[in-house]
This record gives sequence, structure tokens and C-alpha cells, in this order.
Amino acid sequence: MIRKLDIKDLTSCIKLFKQSVSTLCKNDYTKEQIHVWININQKAWERKFQNQLGFVYEEKGQIISFININLEEKTLDLCFTHASYAHQGYGKALLEFALKNYPYSEIYTFASLSAKNFFLRAGFKIIKENIAIRDQQELKNFLMKKEIN
Repeated sequence: MIRKLDIKDLTSCIKLFKQSVSTLCKNDYTKEQIHVWININQKAWERKFQNQLGFVYEEKGQIISFININLEEKTLDLCFTHASYAHQGYGKALLEFALKNYPYSEIYTFASLSAKNFFLRAGFKIIKENIAIRDQQELKNFLMKKEIN
């Protein structure tokens, strides 16, 4: 079941995010890179959950995927699926649902090396390769854009 993201989901989504990145990205990023990536600012995430368009895919009371869109910046900010449910269509279904509720004709995202192909299959195009610096670690990602009909 897909439902609107709620601030009460914050703890579960942070846990899912850390588990997902640690498991699904380990072939594309070093342990040090993953460590700084998952070392998030909880207050910043609280603001995201309160001020952005977000949805969760939930089954049997467990969040298995979540998505968050910054409407002001027209940016898909967070899109993560629990590693045990990856590559089973949950992220795709959630993305498609979120974009049906998205009011603009284009959306951008910074896709990790691990998520790049997911977004390419979803119709995003690579605009440029990007390097994000977090705690002196370089995290390669891709600025991507999707036109929405």
C-alpha cells in the first residue's frame, strides 16, 4: 500500500536508508564513503519530512520503500528501498505514484552510482556527472532529469 509520508515515519525511514545504502551501494562506494553518506543530520531530515512531498510503500505495517520530493527545487531528494525488497518493483511503483502527484513538467535528481540505472530505466536522462564532497570524501553521482507529460 502506498500512503503519504508522515513525520512519524522518520525513524523507520532513516533506518531503512542506512540499511539500504550500506547494503546496496557497497560495490560502488568505499566503506569510508558509505560511512559519511549515512551520517545524516536528523534535524534536516525532519524538515524534509515536514516540508516536502513524500510517500511510503508499506506492507504489513513495515515501510519497504520511501520517496521525498522537494517541490521548491523540483528535485527528487530521497528515493530508497529496503535491500530485501530491491529489484522487485516497489521503488518503481512508488516513483510512478509520486510523479502522478507531482505538479511540474520536469524533475531532477542526483542519482548515486548504484541508482543510476534505476533512474535511466524510469526515463531520466543524465545531464552531468557530479562529485559531492562530504567530510573530505568524494561521492560520485549524476545530475539527472526527467520530462513528465
